[in-house]
Amino acid sequence: MSKYFTSIDKDCKIDVQMVNKNTVLEFLNRLGFKNEESLVYTTLVANGPLTALRLARETGINRTKIYRLVEILAKRGVVEEVVEEHQRLARAVGPHKLELLLKEREANAKLMREVFPEVTQFITTSTSASDPQTKVLFYRGQEGIKQQVWNTLSAKKECVGYTYRVLSEITGLKFAIQWKEEFIRRNLFFRDIISDEHLASEKRAPKEYLAGWPKARFKSRYLPSRVLNVNHQIDIYNDVVSFYNWYEGEVFGVEIYNQKISHLQKQMFEIIWKQAKEIEF
Repeated sequence: MSKYFTSIDKDCKIDVQMVNKNTVLEFLNRLGFKNEESLVYTTLVANGPLTALRLARETGINRTKIYRLVEILAKRGVVEEVVEEHQRLARAVGPHKLELLLKEREANAKLMREVFPEVTQFITTSTSASDPQTKVLFYRGQEGIKQQVWNTLSAKKECVGYTYRVLSEITGLKFAIQWKEEFIRRNLFFRDIISDEHLASEKRAPKEYLAGWPKARFKSRYLPSRVLNVNHQIDIYNDVVSFYNWYEGEVFGVEIYNQKISHLQKQMFEIIWKQAKEIEF
């Protein structure tokens, strides 16, 4: 077998060099490089120092644009210009500079996370001052439901409600785990009432989803469907009542922002909560 190939099965082969290059291109794009900048850098890595003309031929980018891209990459510190035998060449700098850029990006992300609560408070306060007391927001599709679910993270302390099925079933596993981790990080609490549909959904849920739910922060109580048939999701927090539906292809949600409505829903929840049976999540 050629050293440039790896076998997935007897009928499928993948070029290892191409896989590695695609991985590097994706990494650079996530680091903030534009597609053509990433292409120039990886071409220099693969071929060594190149003239602008040769670089243009290898990448398919016109030479005028190559000069500009090399200048941009030089300012980033990942490419340097050298002179060899009266020729000006562009050469890729080693991975240490990429590591520095990565650390800068991580530091920026950390800072943004630290100041985000202040940003949220500013936007919420400003919005509350300009918005009427009551508003209704509609959402459609999986992305809409994800937004509704993420909005519950703005709960002041606790979110309560009625859980239809496990969250990963509608949002996907990755998002559901991210939401759970963020909910825990914000020191929030969740109480919900479930029925038979949820128990059936739990049996289908991935093990990764079911693991890591702190009992102190997530408490569930059960009522059989003959007593209370929970056939859609309802979350209640702050002055918000959030309804979700994902049944037989219908995926939509509604958020109602109203103090009186949320207060009544919370009262009704507490009455039903007392009747429900304690159950470990």
